[in-house]
Amino acid sequence: MARRMFRIAGRYALINALIAIPLHLLINAAGFGATGTWKPGAMASVALGVLLAPVMETFLFFWLPIVLVRKVLGQRAVTPFVAWLVCVGPFSFTHYGGSLGRSALTALCTGLVGGSCFYFCFRTAEKDVGISPFWTTALCHALFNGAVLGAFGVAYVLGFVS
Repeated sequence: MARRMFRIAGRYALINALIAIPLHLLINAAGFGATGTWKPGAMASVALGVLLAPVMETFLFFWLPIVLVRKVLGQRAVTPFVAWLVCVGPFSFTHYGGSLGRSALTALCTGLVGGSCFYFCFRTAEKDVGISPFWTTALCHALFNGAVLGAFGVAYVLGFVS
């Protein structure tokens, strides 16, 4: 069971990284990226981004909206699309600004790409008996955030980012 959960979470984290990272690099190269600077001494932020944020955001932006949309709309054909909108919209908005000074375009990329990957991770895990969609999605989010923070840390040490 844990192996299937890691397989699903890892697959969607990889898809997210393969789409989001090049898009973010293009956004930054075009001059529309983050306006803030990374503070290397913020280990608490790293821990929050990899441990706490994935659990809280999975609850607030994926589990809760999906459950509420299903209760309101039932099993109509439009329910998955409405649930996706209700998940991705607030997820995008939350990733705008903040301490990293994310631009609207960066937040939109994070919300649409990351939010969609997490949404489809949740939906895929639901179909697999014995797998928790909540914890699979939180794991996917943690794997993605950890990989990005690790890559960003290496780039910082090598002098590619300041």
